[in-house]
Amino acid sequence: MKKIKNVPDIGEKLRKGNEVERSDGDSIPMKSYLGLTEAYEKVHRKTGRIAALCIALSVCLVTAIFSMADMAVRSQINYFKKTGGNYHISLHEVDAATAAQIAARADVAVAGWVYQGSTGSLGGKLLSFAGAGEKAFSEMTEMSLVSGTYPKKAEEALLNETAMKNLGLAIGDEIKVTIPDGTQKTYLITGTCRDLGSLLKVDAYGMILSEEGFRQIADENAKDGSTFRIQFKKGISMKTALADVKAKYRLAPEQFSENTALLGLLGESENSLMRSLYLVAALLVLLVLAAGTVMISAGFNTDVLWRIHFYGLLRCLGATGGQIKRYVIAQGLRQSLRSVPVGLAAGQGMCWCACALLKAVNSSRFSEIPQLAFSGVGLSAGIIVGFLIVLLAALSPAKKAAAVPPVTAVSGNAQTGRKGNRALFSQVLPIDIGMGISHAFSGRKNMALMTCSFVLSISLFLSFYVCVIFLNQAMPSLRPSAADLSITSGECLLDSGLIKELKTIHGVEMVYGRKVSHPLELVNRRISGHIGDEEYSGLQQAVLISYDDNQFRWAKEDLMEGNLKEAEAPGNVLAVYEKGMPWKEGDVLTLHTPAGEKEVRIVGILSDVYTSLGKNGVCLVCSEENFYSIVGNVAYAEIDLKLSGKADDKTAAAVRKLLPGDAVFSDKRLNNTEARDSYFTGAVFIYGFLFIIALITVFQIFNSMNASVSARTKQYGMMRAIGMGDRQLVRMIEAESLTYAITGCIVGCIVGLPLNKAVFGWLIQEKWGTSWQLPAGPLLVILLLCLISAELSIRQPARRICGMAIVDTINKQQ
Repeated sequence: MKKIKNVPDIGEKLRKGNEVERSDGDSIPMKSYLGLTEAYEKVHRKTGRIAALCIALSVCLVTAIFSMADMAVRSQINYFKKTGGNYHISLHEVDAATAAQIAARADVAVAGWVYQGSTGSLGGKLLSFAGAGEKAFSEMTEMSLVSGTYPKKAEEALLNETAMKNLGLAIGDEIKVTIPDGTQKTYLITGTCRDLGSLLKVDAYGMILSEEGFRQIADENAKDGSTFRIQFKKGISMKTALADVKAKYRLAPEQFSENTALLGLLGESENSLMRSLYLVAALLVLLVLAAGTVMISAGFNTDVLWRIHFYGLLRCLGATGGQIKRYVIAQGLRQSLRSVPVGLAAGQGMCWCACALLKAVNSSRFSEIPQLAFSGVGLSAGIIVGFLIVLLAALSPAKKAAAVPPVTAVSGNAQTGRKGNRALFSQVLPIDIGMGISHAFSGRKNMALMTCSFVLSISLFLSFYVCVIFLNQAMPSLRPSAADLSITSGECLLDSGLIKELKTIHGVEMVYGRKVSHPLELVNRRISGHIGDEEYSGLQQAVLISYDDNQFRWAKEDLMEGNLKEAEAPGNVLAVYEKGMPWKEGDVLTLHTPAGEKEVRIVGILSDVYTSLGKNGVCLVCSEENFYSIVGNVAYAEIDLKLSGKADDKTAAAVRKLLPGDAVFSDKRLNNTEARDSYFTGAVFIYGFLFIIALITVFQIFNSMNASVSARTKQYGMMRAIGMGDRQLVRMIEAESLTYAITGCIVGCIVGLPLNKAVFGWLIQEKWGTSWQLPAGPLLVILLLCLISAELSIRQPARRICGMAIVDTINKQQ
C-alpha cells in the first residue's frame, strides 16, 4: 500500500511491494497492496468459496433461464413459420399497382399473393383450392412441397398426401376435378404437398395451383381468402415499416392484418394479448435479475463479515478506508473471473439438457433446435450479472468494511447485536432460542438480504407458475375433453343408437355427444326488459347445450364460480362467460322455447364451452335431462370420439362407414399432435424454469445459512466457553435459520401472491375471463422447500462447530 508508513515488517513489505512470507516459509510476490487478494485466497482457500458460489449460482440462474427462453422462442418461431406461414403482414383488397410498389420497397424481402377460399370436389369429398407463386409458396405459406415440382402452368397442380393415398394417384397422373363453377377440369399432378391439420379437420382434400391457374377458377369466395403477404428483411424495425406502409398507401384498418403469433415472438406485435405477454416477460426478467443481484449481495455481505478481523489488521497497519473499499471490489472482481465461467457453463448445460429432452421425445418435430448451440442472449445476460452486478453489489459491503474501527475489528466484536432484542426474546422464550432469533434480527442488512432472497425465490416461482396455467388455457386441444374425431350433423340426425355403435369400434376409447338448441330469446328478471337493450347489444339470445356426465366432470377446470352438482338438478343451468355479460350466479332467466316459456336459474359460470356450434352467441349449459325438459327430444348436434393408443387410420375409416350421408366428419389427430408438440416445447422450458428456480433456491439457502453460521464461529466459541452445551448451540442456530426462513416466507407471500394475481390477470383473466384462485399447491411446494432447506442447511456447519475444540473456534482465523 503506497500510503502505509512506519509499520512493522509486513507493512513495510506491503509499502515496498515486496514479497510476503507465509507461515510455512513460502513467499507470494506482490506489486501492489491489491495483490493481497490473491495472497489471502491462497492462504484461506475456503473463506472465499461462499461469495464465489453465490456468483456462480446467480450466473447459472440467469444464464439458464435466458438461454432456455431464447431456445423456446426459436423453437416456437420455427413452429409458427411451419403452421402459419413465414410472413409478417397480409393486405386485403389492394390493387396490383399498390402490391407491386410494396414488393419493390427496400425493406421488403419477399412479397406475393396467396389465394384461398374457392372450393370444388374430388372423389366425392370437398376440395379446397389454393394458389401462389412458387417463391411465395415456399417462403411465406404454411404449405410445403413433399415431392415433385411446383406447378408452372395453369393446368398443373399439387395434391395433398391424403388425397394421393386415398385415390391411388401418383405424380404424372391426370385427374378430373369439379371446380367452383360446377364444371369439370383436368389437371396434371406435378407433385405432392404436406397434409395440413386444417384440411383433415374438415375432412377435405387440398390442391395447390399456380397464380394463373387459381385466377382462372376463382369465384366470389376467393375475394375474402386472397391476401398479399409481406415478409420484411431482417434488422428492419417492423413497427416503423408497418406504420409507413399504412400511411404511404392509405390502407384502412380492415385491409391490414398481422401474423400475430410470429410478430409476437419477434417482439413486434401490437396485439393486446402480446402486449400483456411483453409486460409479464419484462417483469420476470426484472425478478430474475433482482434474484441474481440479491444472491451476490448476500454472499459479499457475509464474506465481509467473515473477514472483518483481516480488514481490522489492515486498518491497524495504516490502510485507509478508500484502500479497503478498492480491496473489497478487487476481491469481488477476482472471484467473478473464477465463478462466472462456471455459472455460464452450468446454465448453458441446463439449456442443452432441455433441448436434448425435446429431441429425444420427437426428433422430427424439433429437428431445427440445435443440440449444442450457444445462446448469445443467455450468455450475455450471465456475463452482465457476473461482472456488472458483482461490481455494484460489492460497493455496499466495501463501504461497510471500510467503516469498521480497527480496534473493534481486531478484537472480533464487530457484531455486537442489539441487547434489547436479546433480552426481549429471552424473557418469553428459552435462552438458546431467544438468542438465535436475536442473532437473526441483530444484523439489519444481513436480515434484509436473507429475506429478499426468500422473497424473490417465492415471487419468481409463483410468477412463472402462471405460465403453466396460460399454457394449459391456450391449448384447448390438450384438455381431457379434446376429441380425436368429431361428427357434426348436417341435415341428418345423430341419435343415441349411433353412439352405441361407435363405442363398439376397435380403437375407440370414449364417445360423448352434445345437443344444441336453436337460439332462444330470453328475459333476465334482475335486468328490466330484454337484454337486447343498447347497453347489452349482442346478448339478445342464448343457445342451450347439453353435457353428459363426462363433460360435467371435465367442466371443473372451466368453472369460474358456482356449483357443478347443482347444474344437474332440474331447472338449473351454467352460463358461459362472455365479455360484457351482465348475468350473475343466482339470476333467473325466462327462455322462450317452442313449447312455451321456461324458467331456469344460473348456478355457475364457465370460462369456456366445448362446442363450436354455439360460440357465436351466449351459451347456457345443462344436463341432458334438463335439456329434454326445456327444449324437448332433439338429436345430437355433435358427437366426439377419443381414440386409444391402438387406433389407426382403419379406426377412422370404420367410423366413416357408420355415418349418415350428410354428417360432417372431422379428423383432428394431426392438429392435436401439432398442439401436443407445441405444448411439450413450452412445458419443458416452463417447468425447466420452475425446476431451476427451486434448485437455485435450495442451493442459495444452504450457501447463505452455511456462511451465516461460519461468520459467527468465534461468537459460538465464546458461548461454549461460558457454558453453552452443544444441544443448546444447535437449537440456537436452528432458531436463527428458521427466523430467516419464516420471515422470508411471510414477506414472500405478501409480495408473491399479488404478483401472481397481477400476472394471472394480464395473461389469463383479460383473455378468457377465468377468475384468479389462490395457487395453494405451488405456494405450499415453495414454502415447504424453503423451510425444509433452511432446517437442513445448518446441520453440517453446526455439527462442524460442535466437533471443534472451544479454543479453536475462538481463535479461528478469517
